[in-house]
Amino acid sequence: MPTVKTTLNIDSEVMQKIKLIAVNKNKTLTEIINKMLKQGVINETEINKNDTLEERINKNPNLKLIKPKNALDKTDAMKSFEELKGSIKTEKSINAVKLINEVRRGE
Repeated sequence: MPTVKTTLNIDSEVMQKIKLIAVNKNKTLTEIINKMLKQGVINETEINKNDTLEERINKNPNLKLIKPKNALDKTDAMKSFEELKGSIKTEKSINAVKLINEVRRGE
């Protein structure tokens, strides 16, 4: 099953207990936390398995999807790239490949 890397802030006491469980069971923290999260999701009674994430969020007005500040969708990225075209002007044309190779050689 594919995984997603994320960063979480976990209560330090809870994390210590999870570490002890992992050591006692000779498992990784990832294995233990994934198992606990899966069990928590199974125990959640308000989730309709047929609902999409968007439908669940719409049902609960307290939930919002937060778009990271630096996240650009493909359209935004292309628009930003297009806006950069021609933003730098020089007196003579530049061979970018030659210039990069010179920088790499320290010239």
